[in-house]
Amino acid sequence: MNRLQKRAWIELAGVTFCCILAGAFFGRLVHLNAKGLVYIMISLIVGPSAGLIYYISYMKIWAKFDEREKKIARKAYRLASYAFTLFVLYAALIVFFTVGGKGAVPVYYLPTLFFAAGFVAQFVQSAAILIQFALEQADEQ
Repeated sequence: MNRLQKRAWIELAGVTFCCILAGAFFGRLVHLNAKGLVYIMISLIVGPSAGLIYYISYMKIWAKFDEREKKIARKAYRLASYAFTLFVLYAALIVFFTVGGKGAVPVYYLPTLFFAAGFVAQFVQSAAILIQFALEQADEQ
């Protein structure tokens, strides 16, 4: 198993853990009926900070990949982007046609659908990486 394959498994496990953790936090916040600028400020500080830390660490790892691994990663990212977009589109349409044009949707559906779309995208990206490597190994034999 090479670096990119290990990275795919680590990212899938990380996103799964983060989605479970976010679900627990959002469930608690929904229960408390949380609202206010404090939560927005916390999100605006923690979110970009965590994203920047992840980006810097990923760029260090990205520099170590060879051209074949980079090509596979780009293709997997493209597929994940398609999956994210289609998931959000279909989720929005399903909610629209289920509730109706004049109906009301609970606000907690929005972050729930966003995190679900992120999980689906990461699953597709990790699966695409692992499948592409499996196909290459099968061709070599």
